[in-house]
Amino acid sequence: MEKRFSRGAAFILEGDTEKVFYLALLEYFCKKHAPWQLRKELDPKSGEIQYILENGKERKLIKLFVVGTISQLTNSAQWFEKSCHKLFSSVKWTVFLCYDTDSYASPITKFYEGDWDELRKSLSKSRAEQIIDLAAQADIEDMMLLDSDSVFRFLNMEPCEIPSGAKGKRRMKKLFRMKGPGVAYHEGNRAADLIQALHFEVILERSPLRLDRVEELLFSEEEFSS
Repeated sequence: MEKRFSRGAAFILEGDTEKVFYLALLEYFCKKHAPWQLRKELDPKSGEIQYILENGKERKLIKLFVVGTISQLTNSAQWFEKSCHKLFSSVKWTVFLCYDTDSYASPITKFYEGDWDELRKSLSKSRAEQIIDLAAQADIEDMMLLDSDSVFRFLNMEPCEIPSGAKGKRRMKKLFRMKGPGVAYHEGNRAADLIQALHFEVILERSPLRLDRVEELLFSEEEFSS
């Protein structure tokens, strides 16, 4: 018997660090809104890892796609069509675009031009009900450094001034090196322990991104779709 989902959410992410960050954010919201739980499983249709958000009454389907490089942006539209819309065509899909501009000098408006414009058109044709921007200036590490106290505790360091730099990744690397020789910041899955140590309530309060849109959309009860 086919599972029934009240909503589907597709997160299109630039890298693995963003993936770890948003999964941790979902886990935080689950704790905040018990009895919601996030469960990992293998989708037998696509062979991909997917996540089920459930509270005993309903299920919501969560899929994540890591693009890797902006040059591969168009692949995300093909992934959404193949792995989300076609496999679960009756589900109401929301797409979260989780990217950064790589520089404070680069405007957010670039996410509505060129390949980004084509991506939005393709997602709309694939019946994405909503496309929500979680696009930030600089890096995901800038979001992590909003809770600098937790980063200092993770490093067992006394709070100090965060190193300068235009990009959060560079600042985070400098901060880790300040701890001592041989201490280095690692991205992707190797950043999981640091991300788990963050206090997301602090990040939500200080974030320039509307991370609360994830909470509003996914942690409310809805009618089921097949």
